[in-house]
Amino acid sequence: MPNPYLKLVNAVDSILWKDWDPIGINDSGPDDEYRGYVPAIVKLLKQNADINEIATQLHLFAYENMGLDSTPEANMGIALKLKALIKEQD
Repeated sequence: MPNPYLKLVNAVDSILWKDWDPIGINDSGPDDEYRGYVPAIVKLLKQNADINEIATQLHLFAYENMGLDSTPEANMGIALKLKALIKEQD
């Protein structure tokens, strides 16, 4: 039986790499580029954070950590996709 926590971690990692990818390197860069952000997103999901909190965290990663133009609103679609992962586990 698969570990639900590990499944969530892997799903978040996949979404950040395939869908979020604020640097735009998922076709040529190392696939662990955003892995350091996974624990914070998983923590938010496990705390039942709302999509605004998740979108804001993604924005902060892109803006503060990577120096990219970003807004919470621009990250809303990914936040929704991430939030749906918790609903899949229920």
